[in-house]
Amino acid sequence: MLKTVNPNLNKSVISITILLSIILSVFVLADPTKSSKLLSDTYIHLSSIFEVFYMYGSFFLLFFLLFIALSKYGSIIIQLENKPTYTMLSWSSMLFAAGIGATLLYWSTTEWIEYYNILKNENILNDKDIFLYSRSYPIFHWGFTAWAIYCVPVVAFGLALTLKPESKLTFSGILNVKNNIFRFLLDVLFIGAIICGAGVGLGISFPLIASVIAEILLIERSFILDIITIILCAIVFGSSAYIGVQNGIKRLSNLNMILVIIFLLTILFLGPTIYILKNSSETLSFLLKEYTNMSITTGTDISLNWSVFYWAWWYALAPMIGTFIVNISNQMSLRKIILGTILIGSLGCMFSMLVLTNYSIYLFENNIINAPDLMSNELLTREALVVNTIASLDYSYILLFCFAFILIIFLCTTYDSAAYVLASASMKSSNIESPKILRLLFAILLVVQPTLLMYLNGVDSFKWIMVIFSVPLLFIYILLIFSILQNAHRITKS
Repeated sequence: MLKTVNPNLNKSVISITILLSIILSVFVLADPTKSSKLLSDTYIHLSSIFEVFYMYGSFFLLFFLLFIALSKYGSIIIQLENKPTYTMLSWSSMLFAAGIGATLLYWSTTEWIEYYNILKNENILNDKDIFLYSRSYPIFHWGFTAWAIYCVPVVAFGLALTLKPESKLTFSGILNVKNNIFRFLLDVLFIGAIICGAGVGLGISFPLIASVIAEILLIERSFILDIITIILCAIVFGSSAYIGVQNGIKRLSNLNMILVIIFLLTILFLGPTIYILKNSSETLSFLLKEYTNMSITTGTDISLNWSVFYWAWWYALAPMIGTFIVNISNQMSLRKIILGTILIGSLGCMFSMLVLTNYSIYLFENNIINAPDLMSNELLTREALVVNTIASLDYSYILLFCFAFILIIFLCTTYDSAAYVLASASMKSSNIESPKILRLLFAILLVVQPTLLMYLNGVDSFKWIMVIFSVPLLFIYILLIFSILQNAHRITKS
């Protein structure tokens, strides 16, 4: 049937996507509590074994990419057939919107609390150092190393497609794997990571958006409100995916970048401006000083429970983000791609983290919102804490309205990128444009699944599945590094 519709469709990728979605959902939904516990224990066991690989290996990727960018290989121009070129502004906005999503604003407000409570309970550091580490670790986890993890597939895919434009846009296609079993396993890893990544992100974002809307309307958050929120997001999400990159994702991303900058600047100037600027300066100085130490420290509660978790999360998201970024990087040099991805992505995250984290800490220090106590005693959900933080500012109604709008667009740009990637991977060749109806199909699939998981308490299970997928990706990254060196050498010789 698929062949009749479009002979360029790769039916195996489509089949794997649908089957994986069904299998994973059935596994999780059969007993969400039990499956979450089993998967969480599995991840904890694997993280303790592979902690050194995550920490040292991820730090190595940053230096490896900088070497490629600053060497003769940095001048290589990525040539992609039948792909448009974009201005630096559009490329930057799409890169940032696809790579981050609504979860950035969520964690910018709440992540510091986790480190504060851990360090406070250890009773080793003084209060000043506790706050410095609490401010710095969110930026560290969303900064240079994270974007380096994203960037490796971009470079590997870009070089492979420049040499062989007809390659299938999956790990098996880019690495030119001939063995059917290995090809199948690589495709499963590639697609599974995307499905789980999208599922978790949507599962976190929907409750936050619904909580913000409830606050705006001055009503209690309810099941009906959640459903309306999901339908609203799905309409925007599906429409953008159907329209495509040029007319859909690009326009939404450009709009969202402007709105996010205005929103954060508004908080900066309405809030304790001097406090935020002073602490931001101290935080950045401290982060640069401690970056290497934070990158290679192992065996601590923060490194095991958070650093390894975040690196695993970025590895799991990298197939989606990396594939999307390479699709929008036609006619760009490796140097521009690498430095742009790492710097633009990191600086965008830093801006959000510095403004929202410092404002949240200001509320805590001035006894306005005691976030650490509220969180540790489970008196307030993270979503409610984010809403209360924004609502504490002047003109809160307008800010919350803008915040909701930004979250919806962020959500849509990130996950219609996932739909676009799955659709692109479903084509027999990377230089063949995916059909609109296929992008819409994947967009619907990506919305329906996390919705079910969210209401049946299965999101945590998908989170652990996603990070478990990252363990074999550590070894795939080794193959990608060799592929980068080999293909870069071949291109420069030709």
